[in-house]
Amino acid sequence: MTAETPGVELLMGQTATELVMNGRPSGVVVEDPQRSRRELRAPLVVAADGRDTRLARMAGVPGRVRPHNRFFYWAYWRGVPSDGDTSRFWFMEPDCAYTFPNEDGLTVVLVGPHRDRLPEFREDLEGAYMRFVEALPDAPDMSGATRESKLIGKLDLPNVSRPAARPGIAFVGDAALASDPLWGVGCGWAFQSAEWLVDETADALLGGGDLDAALESYRRLHRRELGPHHFMIADLASARPANPIERRLYRAAVEDDDVWRAFEAIGARRKSPATLFTPKTLLKVASAPRA
Repeated sequence: MTAETPGVELLMGQTATELVMNGRPSGVVVEDPQRSRRELRAPLVVAADGRDTRLARMAGVPGRVRPHNRFFYWAYWRGVPSDGDTSRFWFMEPDCAYTFPNEDGLTVVLVGPHRDRLPEFREDLEGAYMRFVEALPDAPDMSGATRESKLIGKLDLPNVSRPAARPGIAFVGDAALASDPLWGVGCGWAFQSAEWLVDETADALLGGGDLDAALESYRRLHRRELGPHHFMIADLASARPANPIERRLYRAAVEDDDVWRAFEAIGARRKSPATLFTPKTLLKVASAPRA
């Protein structure tokens, strides 16, 4: 679809090796597999090169790093019983896990142990993975399931945030905000931030307006809409124990439909975490029995 969009020139197999600078980013130098180099100039450079973004380093835009105290292993399975397309999530202090139904009868089964358990997985990866899954409360029935992929692991996933724009350059997706992937935010935030960037800068780019002001507007929008979610996600990625307020919130979400709807909307990133602090929700959380 991208290649067939009017105005798009698709360059396959190219690597951005440096930024073209003229007091600010004004393009990139790309290199093909034969080491042939080409300079591309533009009023705006968009960095969409992931959580390990090289363009951010070239532009001198560092990220704020918050540690992640879990690691992940997952695989695709066929034949895992599920309730339609509903995911299941285990949040166990400090470990976690989830099952995530995909198309074609496949289900992702992921384990997220605390980093203290890394030696156990290094010694016996297959065995540690299966023991972890089987020990889950109300564990998924794996007796009739077959694994359709190798075990895939990621041991270091720090939470990284940086300003979504600077003069001449904008960051979208994980290049702007790389949060704990346990919550499934990466792909959605990538598309959402790209849409915001277009909405905020199109008039300036096409009509000769103030591009820097448009980029600043995008930066503020990105921070306002996604910053609170990232802060909450990064805090939970520390694998700290739940505090008393969170315990009551979890209990209230099970027993009260209004609290559940507020909790679900935040978990789905449709509403800000700040919506939990409405008087009505706080009252119901406070009245929930202790967990």
